[in-house]
Amino acid sequence: MTRPFHIVLLAALCGTICWSCAKRADENARIWYEQGKQLREQGKPAEAMEVFLKAVHSGTTDEALLGRIYSNMANICRQADNHPKAFAVYTVSAEHFLASGDSLAYAYALNNMAWEQAAMSHKDSALFLIAEALRTYPRSPLTEKIIETQAAACFFVQDYDSVLFYSTPPADDYLLMLRAQAFSFLQMDDSATVYAQLLLPRTTNLFYLDDLYYILTHNDPQAGIADVRDLSSERADVQQRIKQRHGQLLLAVQLLDSDSTNGKTPMMLLLALVVAFICVILGFTAWLIHHQRRLLRLEQSAHRQARKQQLEQTIFYLREADDLRAELSWNDYAAFCRQTNNLFHGLTANLQQQSLNEQDIRICLLVLIGLPHRQIADLLNCSPKSIGKLKDITARKLHVRGGQLNTKLESLAIN
Repeated sequence: MTRPFHIVLLAALCGTICWSCAKRADENARIWYEQGKQLREQGKPAEAMEVFLKAVHSGTTDEALLGRIYSNMANICRQADNHPKAFAVYTVSAEHFLASGDSLAYAYALNNMAWEQAAMSHKDSALFLIAEALRTYPRSPLTEKIIETQAAACFFVQDYDSVLFYSTPPADDYLLMLRAQAFSFLQMDDSATVYAQLLLPRTTNLFYLDDLYYILTHNDPQAGIADVRDLSSERADVQQRIKQRHGQLLLAVQLLDSDSTNGKTPMMLLLALVVAFICVILGFTAWLIHHQRRLLRLEQSAHRQARKQQLEQTIFYLREADDLRAELSWNDYAAFCRQTNNLFHGLTANLQQQSLNEQDIRICLLVLIGLPHRQIADLLNCSPKSIGKLKDITARKLHVRGGQLNTKLESLAIN
């Protein structure tokens, strides 16, 4: 039988291996995450997505890191205009941030989810998520992002007046772009042109440049002629670059869609964790059984010790008795059996089960008491020389040697 400490040792070994694998996985995931960020900043979304997927599949258990990885993957889906996919991946990101206990990151994830709902024209859902983000982290770092999302939620449902309300004053390029577009859709051409001209010199965003060209050429053909000329000269290049980038983004999303593991923990790591858990359970169960058996053995040992002390006292009492025949009811065999059973805890009944006859049982009792051969012969009405032979015959019936008869009888009397 496997000893409990063997199973515990195996469980500890599995746990150590799992811990080592998890630590290694965390390190690899961090390296791949940084590589993915660099590739994304270099305008290589497909390559970035491949690296992010490697980080997810590394088996890392760092919840905060997983949240950041999924957030970057969702950003790529957003840029590819795949808003349902972006919302789903942002949701996974939020779950990991929530598990990590990072309330600010969780609030940002909720806000990103709200933006995707806004892009799908689900204004009510977007506003609900915004409220949840504010409840989770009501302090200032999130304020500007919340305003952007609120303005976007209104823009996508063509509530342009609300867009102007939320984008006052425009804090960043995105709000400037929304404000310029809102004025354009409201046919307030002068204001649209003003904000378009404000944004033009400070942005390199391809999508913004394309929209700015439309605003500056359609709202007021006489406004910003030099700027429009510059845009027109590079418009074809901008649109070609947008097309190429969009193709790369679509490829990146396809890589995510074709990911069969869907970001789940690798099976080998799961198997190792399950094996470690089973080993721990088996080890604990084996230890518990071993402990219970040890307690039982200790209890039985204490019981036998008490019986042995009582046996020694009984033997001493009978050896010192003035009339042993009377003490043992020697002449009445039935009474003798009852008396010896009482004195020696059913010894006579045990001997009868071994198919010993009356004389054998009487010899066994006298040997147990430790009487000399002469006294045994006197009680059995035989010659002292025959006692040794009778003891050997009785011992063979109990399947022991003559010298072991006393030990065997003590065992029967104690147990």
